[in-house]
Parts: sequence; structure tokens; C-alpha cells
Amino acid sequence: MSRFNYEQSEFYGAQKNNYFNLKDDGDTAVIRFLYNDINDVEGVAVHEVQVGDKTLDVECLRAYNEPVEKCPFCNAGKAVSAKMYIPIYDETSKESKIWKRGKTFFGRLAKLCERYRPLVGVPVEVVRNGKAGEKTTTYELLPQGENKDNKQVIDFPEIKAEGIAYQVKSKEDMEYYLRNGVFSEDNQVQTRQNTQTSREVPIRRRTPNYGSEEDSF
Repeated sequence: MSRFNYEQSEFYGAQKNNYFNLKDDGDTAVIRFLYNDINDVEGVAVHEVQVGDKTLDVECLRAYNEPVEKCPFCNAGKAVSAKMYIPIYDETSKESKIWKRGKTFFGRLAKLCERYRPLVGVPVEVVRNGKAGEKTTTYELLPQGENKDNKQVIDFPEIKAEGIAYQVKSKEDMEYYLRNGVFSEDNQVQTRQNTQTSREVPIRRRTPNYGSEEDSF
């Protein structure tokens, strides 16, 4: 697996939301980052692959200092992106969500973690600066320190990005994809859908395609 912490983030390339999204200039939301401190924060190195009309993020199988042969996608020359799948709690909708960011967001979280402990105990207003579709969009983070409380991560609904925002595949899965353009379970799902239409059949749920937009900070 290819996870990286704050110190290791420099070894992974820059990247360009999954669940949480502010759609247009001036949109705001109050959230909580579901982290206690910077040690809870990690990034994921992924490959973007196409399966039909879906673009999936698939976790890379090697660390930055390991040989490319360890990951079939790396060995095949597929680019690696460094992403963060940040668990947040949306105070408006009262739901835990995933906010997909680039690795540069590590630095912003590190500064917040230095000032607020635990980080989850401070509501943060997020303000979008940039119209929909603009590649120069930025996000302003305004911690509401006056509303700091004793909330802990366990006080909020848990959410995990793995299996939703990005996929974990085995070496064999990746090799199958390189030969066939699909993952083996995707092929099985399509076969069931094509051959068993006269009755309801439990179908493994496919991962939705969440849009992403490149942000500068």
C-alpha cells in the first residue's frame, strides 16, 4: 500500500470532491475536520483508471522509494497522483463526508493542528473563492476558536474513504485490468446484469464517479 504522512508528502506529485463540495464563488459551510492531530492525517497515492464511463482512483501498491515492479500500474507507466481524502463533519447537513484535496492541503492542516488540539474540537468555516469550473479556485479556512469545545472524533459518525472515494485492488486485480480494461468483479457484475434481467439479483454496488476540480492554495 502507498500511504504517506506529512513528512513524506514531498515525495509525491502535486494533484488536482468527493462528497463535500462548495459549488460556486462565495459559498460557505461550517465543518469539523475529523482529526485529533497531524498524526491522524495521511495521504493516498493513487492511479486514475477508466472503467467504461467511470474514472476510478485506485491505490498504488508501492511506496515512493520502492521499485516500480511492485505495482503493475506503475510498471505499466500509469501516472501516480498524491491525494488526500479528508473526513469532515458538515455542521449544516449533520453528516460526515469526504473532502478530496491535493497534497498541498497537508500544510494547511498542519498549521491548524499546531494551533488547535484536538483539531476536531474547533468548527471551521470554509469559504470558496472562485466560480464554478475555475482552476484558480481557493478555499479560505476560518477557524471559529470562540466555539471550541471538547468534542472528540468518536462523537461524530465515522466515514472511511476506502472503497468509496478510492479503491484498493490487489496485484492480480491490476494485472487483470491491464489485460482486459476492466476489473474482474466489474466484468462479473456486467455479466449478471446482461443475463439475469428477468428477476432481481443482488448486484455489487459500483463506485460512483465523483467529480474533482483542481485548486490552488
